[in-house]
Amino acid sequence: MTASPALERLMRLGPDDPFPDELLGLPLEQLQILHSRICRQLELEYLTDPEGGHPITCDRLHELQIEFTSRLLG
Repeated sequence: MTASPALERLMRLGPDDPFPDELLGLPLEQLQILHSRICRQLELEYLTDPEGGHPITCDRLHELQIEFTSRLLG
């Protein structure tokens, strides 16, 4: 069973979708949700585009990883 297109859009965060300018003030739960949506988007991009992940999606994932690391070490 496949999810509806509207649900699919909520589950992923595409390169054209808004992304917070500042991650520092977000609660951990919000970061985890963003991370899940970005990972789903990146998986879709790798499955559908021979070039791989979109640069914006890859950059967003990297920003989230930096924020998670800084919180763990902080």
